[in-house]
Amino acid sequence: MALSKFQLATFLIIYCLLTTSQSKILNTKQIGVDDCVYRGRCQFSKECKSRCGPPEFSDETTGLCMLDYDDNEYRCCCTSNN
Repeated sequence: MALSKFQLATFLIIYCLLTTSQSKILNTKQIGVDDCVYRGRCQFSKECKSRCGPPEFSDETTGLCMLDYDDNEYRCCCTSNN
C-alpha cells in the first residue's frame, strides 16, 4: 500500500506534534510545579538554558519548558538540581 504525498505529509506532521507534546508531558512529571521560577515563554526546553543560568541562577539550575498552570502557556521553569 503506497501513501500519497498528502497522506505522508499528514503523517509526518502528526508524528512531530505527538513527539513534541510527549516531551513536554515528560518534562512536567520530572519536577513539581511549586519548585519552578518561570522565566519567559518557550516551545522547547533548550530555549530555557540561557534563561535559567547565571547571573540570576546558579550553574546547578535546570531549565525545562513546562506548562504554567496559572496562564496555560508554556514557560521556562527554572529549578535547582539539589
